[in-house]
Amino acid sequence: MENTGFRLTCAEHSQPFIQNNSLLDCGSGCVYPVQNGIPRIVEPNYAEAFGFQWNRFQKTQLDSYTKTNITRTRLEQSLGPDLLSKMGNLDCLEIGCGAGRFTEILLELCQHVVSVDLSNAVDANRLNFPISESHQIIQGDVMKLPFAVQSFELVLCLGVIQHTPNPEATIIALANQVKSGGWLVIDHYTKSLAWNLRSAKYVRPILKRLPPRVALRIVERIYYISKPLFKVSGNRVYRKILNIVLPVVFFDKEIPELKKEFRDEWSILDSFDGLTDWHKHRRTRNQIREAIERTGMTVEMCEYGGNGVIARAHRI
Repeated sequence: MENTGFRLTCAEHSQPFIQNNSLLDCGSGCVYPVQNGIPRIVEPNYAEAFGFQWNRFQKTQLDSYTKTNITRTRLEQSLGPDLLSKMGNLDCLEIGCGAGRFTEILLELCQHVVSVDLSNAVDANRLNFPISESHQIIQGDVMKLPFAVQSFELVLCLGVIQHTPNPEATIIALANQVKSGGWLVIDHYTKSLAWNLRSAKYVRPILKRLPPRVALRIVERIYYISKPLFKVSGNRVYRKILNIVLPVVFFDKEIPELKKEFRDEWSILDSFDGLTDWHKHRRTRNQIREAIERTGMTVEMCEYGGNGVIARAHRI
């Protein structure tokens, strides 16, 4: 098997998977394919649009592509200086890896990275950051992770939990993978009055049910029709009104580091992402803190920031 590193274990039967040609078999009835060196330990699921998205926008959010530190800054703020100083000795489980936005930085910081995604975004990740002794890629479900419990010093999950069916259950599954002395780093959308006012909330139930290619064409059409309206003025109140009325986003001065040639690409990606995700949950800071504490981990930080709430917890 091309993947190396952590041994894969059947979540249902707690038995190690054995590879037979291009199949993984736990010996008790669970059999999954291995394609392009990636074990596909998943059943049909709700993440088709995410897979399409990250294969279509394979490099869009990579710092190496935009020549910025946008992703590195977000990751470092989530990790914090103390944990960041320990990264060189850690094995990291990255959940919701997508095309590898954070994988790119994690491979620099950690001794071993296991990148997991529910969708076929893992194929884009593999093209960007090939499988190696320091990089293992799995297509898998966070609720049925193919690893023994408490296997990793660091479990990182950014931009994902709000898109799972049950965020609290997802947090428990993530915490179960953290070793004694290890860390859990997550974020989550927070509650927002503005979202309840936006037309996007009412367009989303339609677009998320369309084939992703069709939905993307619609998003692109709406975006290019809307773009001139955004460019008329940078007035803050005017922009807020447009963000309520129009279902797409337009990045201009919102991400100062992003060069002009990348703004349409980022705007369309972010608009598509926000209009086709199957689940979209929001939680307050206290709700996230309480969910982590129920796992028995110690919350070191839980604050508003980034895309909503950022939290960092330690298993004593």
